Amino acid sequence: MPAILQTISLLLPILLPGILLIAVLKLDRLRFLDTPVDGGRLLGGRPLLGATKTWRGVVLYTVGAVVVCALLGVVPDAAAVFHDWPGWFVGLVVGLGYNAGEFANSFVKRRLGVGSSTLGRWRILQQCVDLGDGILVVFAVYLLLGVPLPLAAAAGVAGFVVHALTDVAMHGLRLKSRRA
Repeated sequence: MPAILQTISLLLPILLPGILLIAVLKLDRLRFLDTPVDGGRLLGGRPLLGATKTWRGVVLYTVGAVVVCALLGVVPDAAAVFHDWPGWFVGLVVGLGYNAGEFANSFVKRRLGVGSSTLGRWRILQQCVDLGDGILVVFAVYLLLGVPLPLAAAAGVAGFVVHALTDVAMHGLRLKSRRA
């Protein structure tokens, strides 16, 4: 399989659930999952993760990645990208890994006193971290699953660019806002 198609097959498990999340938010579906993962708990007087990290995102990213990887697992050339791992397992690890990266970033930002969807003093650095947090963990997951470094890196760079584009789309659709 050509490298570009392999890169796309590594990108789809985070791209398609992200697009699904945008659609679900825009259509205001699955509201029952729109509760903060941290349950509103505080640590040192600050939220653990914040109100924008909800179960809706966790479920859509995790289940979406499982479904995408399970489907890719039946495509012979795409399955070769993941080597001997079952597609559903790759999807589960990718989905949970993506969420873990998002949570770690939010946790650190709350400790630093940066609110949800708020830009702190280090705007450009923060925007890069916000776009790359989940992608970086997925890159590490791919390496642990035996994906060759150049291919994982290509998927990571493509994932960062696509995340930046979906972030612009979410702002354009008024699904996200940034406060200074």
